Amino acid sequence: MKRIHLENLLLTLVLILPVLFGCATKNSDTQTTASNRSVRGLVDTVGFAVSPAQIEAVIKLSTQLEKDSLTGEDRLFRQPWIAGISPHDDYLYAGQVYVHIMRNMKAKRIILFGVAHKAWKWQVENKLIFDHFTRWRGPYGPVPVSGIREKILQQLPESSYLVSNEYEGEEHSLEALIPFLQYYNRDVEIVPILVPYMKWERMDSLATMLAKTVNNIITEKNWQLGKDIGFLISTDCCHYGDQDWGGKNYAPFGCDIPGYEKAVAREYDIIHKHLTGATQPSRLKKMLYRLVDEKDVHQYKITWCGRFSVPFGVDFLHRLTQQMHIPPMQGHLLRYDNSVALGELPVKKLGLGQTAPSNLHHWVGYVAMGFR
Repeated sequence: MKRIHLENLLLTLVLILPVLFGCATKNSDTQTTASNRSVRGLVDTVGFAVSPAQIEAVIKLSTQLEKDSLTGEDRLFRQPWIAGISPHDDYLYAGQVYVHIMRNMKAKRIILFGVAHKAWKWQVENKLIFDHFTRWRGPYGPVPVSGIREKILQQLPESSYLVSNEYEGEEHSLEALIPFLQYYNRDVEIVPILVPYMKWERMDSLATMLAKTVNNIITEKNWQLGKDIGFLISTDCCHYGDQDWGGKNYAPFGCDIPGYEKAVAREYDIIHKHLTGATQPSRLKKMLYRLVDEKDVHQYKITWCGRFSVPFGVDFLHRLTQQMHIPPMQGHLLRYDNSVALGELPVKKLGLGQTAPSNLHHWVGYVAMGFR
């Protein structure tokens, strides 16, 4: 398991001192954490960046620590991604994984597919969840919600979705993506969608309906994938361990080093069997029912929080390419790691922290993938 070495710590001090002493003033607009009728507030001001200084430090440090693998990616993948999968955990843990996908999401408009962590409380399933905020808060100011959201809602059957600022305002899985997207593209627009509980048949039906609707807009506007519109899926991978999980034990392999290694091997197996290569609905159906109980999708089998957002989002990509009469997109694994192996970025002096511990008894996996 790798840790940030002494030389990298010295490097981070060089990078972070100018931030600490030169641009630590926070954007006043981001200090209002509560939502109002038009602007979504902030759920997590500890794990995620709320100021330019914070997101800039995270990206500088992460990019430097990942420079060798990022250079290799640049040789292989020269064009922007059409779609991606990103973590949504605390930046000081997962920053090095976020940058692999976020730096090459260049589209003007990004449709976001997020986890509905509190769907159990809302008692929502079998419907996509939209909001009617006009803007979301970002470190550089408000991020507009694209007008295509209304076009999408006009074309979808009313039985396929609900609109709730309350639900979207409580969920953190898409909030995590905004500072990275805005850092790399100050003019980005978003369409946030949460994906709650659903069986495969309903998932595939909704993905097909949404793909048809989005394709209608793309055709009408003559947009290019990856330039005018892109797609980003939020997930964290396995939540592993036997401590601090609300009294639950998520450690089927044990919490020693051999158990950790088996759990990580399972992570790679899930990614390669279901997500890399050409998108394929049959593989995604198998993924869904590998992660949840087929008879009761409310029950985990493997604790990926993106158990619905990931198969839905990738199935949507497949159905979209069908609608557009182009070959299926290819999924490329850019980076996998976890909170134990990565350690912490030294950003606590900027006000960033962790919302949960990281050790062999409590850790989270992260994946960054690109699709085109």
